[in-house]
Amino acid sequence: MRMMYGAFDPEGWNQVYKRAYDALAPGGWIEQVEFDIRCHSDDGTLKKDSLLAGWGDMFIRCSARAGRSLTTQETMRGAMEKAGFVDSHEKLYKIPLGPWAKDKILKEAGQLHYAHWNAALEGWAMWLLTHFGEPEPWTTDEVQVYLAKVRLELKNPDTHGWNYG
Repeated sequence: MRMMYGAFDPEGWNQVYKRAYDALAPGGWIEQVEFDIRCHSDDGTLKKDSLLAGWGDMFIRCSARAGRSLTTQETMRGAMEKAGFVDSHEKLYKIPLGPWAKDKILKEAGQLHYAHWNAALEGWAMWLLTHFGEPEPWTTDEVQVYLAKVRLELKNPDTHGWNYG
C-alpha cells in the first residue's frame, strides 16, 4: 500500500490491516509507504511563518474535521501490530522537497518529490479546504490563490524543505 493517507478513518485502517493479516499465509507480510505531510528543514531555510511550514498542521486539522487522518505514517505500525503483525520494521527517510540536495540520488528524489507535490497540490487541497478549511470553508478562488503562493515557495531553491517518507 502506498500514500493512502486520508483514505480511511482510524477504525477503517484497523479493518484494512486485519483483513490483510487474515488474507496472508503464515510468514506473509505487507509493505506500506506513507509520507508525513508536514514540511521540515534542517538548516533553517524553511521559515516558520511560511505557507509550507504551516501546510501539514493545517491539513491535519482540516482532515480531522472531515473525519479522516493524514497522520497514517505515525499510527500505521501500531495499527498493524494490533491486527496481529509481528516483527514489524519501520524506516524513515528524509525526502527532499526540490533538487537542493548535494547527494545525486537525493537530488533526483527531490526533483521527483517536487514534481509530485506540484502536480498534486490542487487535488490535495481543493475539496478539503472548500469543505473543511479554517477558520471556515474557503472559496475555490481562495484555494487557487493559496496554491499559487505555495507553488512559489516550492520553487524557491534557497528553501531546503523535506518530508519524512
